[in-house]
Amino acid sequence: MAEVLQLKKLSGSITGRFELPLSKSMVNRALLLAALYPEITLSGMSTSKDSQYLKEVLDGYLGERAHVGDGGTTLRFASAYWACQPGATQELGGTTRLNKRPIAPLVDALNALGGDVRYALTNKEAPLVIQGKELTGGYYKFGHVESSQFITALMLISPKMTQGLHLEWDSVPSQSYLVMTAAILREAGFNVLLTPEEFKITGGQQPKKVELFMERDWSAAAFWCETVALANKAEIELLGFQKESLQGDSRVLDYFEPLGVKHFFRGGSLFLQKAPVLPLGKFTANLISEPDLAQPLITTLVMQKIPFEINGLQTLVVKESNRIEALSEVAKRFGVELKTTMDSISCMVYPDEYILEDNCFTTFKDHRIAMSLAPISLLFPLRIERPEVVAKSYPEFWQHFAQL
Repeated sequence: MAEVLQLKKLSGSITGRFELPLSKSMVNRALLLAALYPEITLSGMSTSKDSQYLKEVLDGYLGERAHVGDGGTTLRFASAYWACQPGATQELGGTTRLNKRPIAPLVDALNALGGDVRYALTNKEAPLVIQGKELTGGYYKFGHVESSQFITALMLISPKMTQGLHLEWDSVPSQSYLVMTAAILREAGFNVLLTPEEFKITGGQQPKKVELFMERDWSAAAFWCETVALANKAEIELLGFQKESLQGDSRVLDYFEPLGVKHFFRGGSLFLQKAPVLPLGKFTANLISEPDLAQPLITTLVMQKIPFEINGLQTLVVKESNRIEALSEVAKRFGVELKTTMDSISCMVYPDEYILEDNCFTTFKDHRIAMSLAPISLLFPLRIERPEVVAKSYPEFWQHFAQL
């Protein structure tokens, strides 16, 4: 794909019918369980680069010094997996950005539970050198947890711990991902307890022979909600979506309904239709459990000139990019000043008219930024640098967008 993608301004009635990737969040959890237990299989595989990297490193295809790309999930889940493989030696690292993302809380927990994980070069940063052991498990207490992935990684390998596992924590963002993990463990036949402050599993449990069902990706659906919201008239069909979901990001439908996105389910598909935008004095939301919805939601609010305050965004600064800064940079291009903190973004005042003098946007090497920029082409022609970053979660995105 060209390093700069040209998007002409779309007009008229927008229609499309797409099959989105499987949820990489669900697939990545199922991949780790399947690597631990041959009785467990998946109903399908995600096309995302993150999931492909994870499968390869779990299978040992990347060798004893594995480069896992830029996926935080890949590094954290693979670290937990290799830590409980007795006799194995594995080095794990990735891009410069990934190596600097938080990892120490997971390393500390793994070592306290019987593991042997060390830093290869720099303290509290990847690459990691892991000597696989039989983990004893037992009790471990976190304070404030920066990422739910630390707890999820431990939950997924907990059936392999001889004494089981009892985790407690003071606070954790993205609780919905822990609920998803617990549900997948139960579907695999494990008896687990999950509350907002703790997780428990007794030792000695074995899985049942099962094929875990993988859902379509609701976080990817958010960019089609943004597309419908910014269109004058639109209907998009997304195949294979169900009303009941383990994914917290399915709440995207609730967030976008007042922004002009009507939805209904029929024949195994989710239909999104353009509807009137509701009169809102101020749009407020807390995305502590759904931070991946921030880019499409806030981009939509800015382009619709709706006053808003979004909280619960503290994990955005340590994603593939600093997504709070990225949203601010995009808004500035239209003359909009966002008020930001480490965990919130708000805006109450907009210019009368948007004038885009330079229509070339950077993706900050971040897949969700790239996809949130695309629907702006319903209002302005755009040029997008490094569009290929969407391969991290939704490789087919530009092909689908071109079919509108």
